[in-house]
Amino acid sequence: MIQIKDRPGCITVAEMRSHFETSINSTPVFKANTPLATVEVNGVFSHYADPNTDTMWLGFALGMRAAERVNAARAA
Repeated sequence: MIQIKDRPGCITVAEMRSHFETSINSTPVFKANTPLATVEVNGVFSHYADPNTDTMWLGFALGMRAAERVNAARAA
């Protein structure tokens, strides 16, 4: 199971999840077809229960982290 983890200097998992779930809930076709039930381990988010949702989440989160790196490189 691939997991996105918090890293120093990067957007947090909680913040990315908020953006991800907001985008799902604000797009009718995604809202109707993307279950957002989560799996927690020791009370902490691990992944989405639905494999398709989890795949979408991984792509979204990796894209956000990549955008951070691109923006940092442009600023340097």
